[in-house]
Parts: sequence; structure tokens; C-alpha cells
Amino acid sequence: MPHRSTSDVLEAVLHDHPDVAGQLAAAYDAAWQVVDPLLLELCRLRVAVLLGCEAEGAARSPQAARAGLDEATVAELAQWPTSPRYGPRERACLALAEQLVLDVAGTTDEQTADVAAHLGPSGLADLVAALLVVEQRQRLRLAWETLLVPGAA
Repeated sequence: MPHRSTSDVLEAVLHDHPDVAGQLAAAYDAAWQVVDPLLLELCRLRVAVLLGCEAEGAARSPQAARAGLDEATVAELAQWPTSPRYGPRERACLALAEQLVLDVAGTTDEQTADVAAHLGPSGLADLVAALLVVEQRQRLRLAWETLLVPGAA
């Protein structure tokens, strides 16, 4: 059985709260407009692995697909620290994404400075905001499909 999309799971859970569903969808859409879609997709996929959200790991964002997502790069995502497919920009952003998921309070000035060196200060702020939205959706999906929508995965 194919996985339902995260958008479908959120819509099913929030069917009585269209205003909330609309705001979550708007935040997600905005994230893809302010961050390079290939970069955000790599981070989104890494977050999915860290959270154990298989459906998100199997999905590909349309924005990244349109931007030329390379499945060979995705296949090497687990080796991002050493794979030649990932440059300093991707490594800095993936390191920050991992840190934010695992222990946001442990984020260092060096990590944020590294991302800012590649994306600029506003790019850093946009990435952090986008990562919050990406992680939030995945955590909501995991919680809601377990608690409220049996068989949604």
C-alpha cells in the first residue's frame, strides 16, 4: 500500500480546523520559496531519517524535482560528511539541520556562522525557519498517524 502524503495526513486530522491546516500549508509553501529547494530537500530528507519518518524519506518535493534533484546525491545522503557529492555549503546546512533536530540547545555559534558564511545572515534565518516548518510537519505526521489516523502511514 502506498504511503499517504504528509499533506493528506495533516488534512485528514485537521479537517474540522481548515484555518489551522491552511496556516500550516502556507508556512510549508513559504519555506520552499525562501530556501534553495535542492538544499531544503536534502535537509528535509535528512530530518526524515533522523525522525524515522519513512513516508517523508520516500517522498520527493515537487520543488526539488523541478530544480533537478539528483537521486544519486539522495542515495549518498547518509554519507554527507564525506561524500564528494556534498560541498561545504551542503555540509554546513546538513550539520545545522541535524543539530536542530537532535539538540537545538546544543547549536553552536560555529555552526550558525558556517551556514551564514554560505547563505548570508538572512539566508541563515530563512533556513532555520524552513527547517522548523519541515521538522514540525514530520513530527506532527508521526504523532497524528500513530495516535489519530491508524493506517495512515
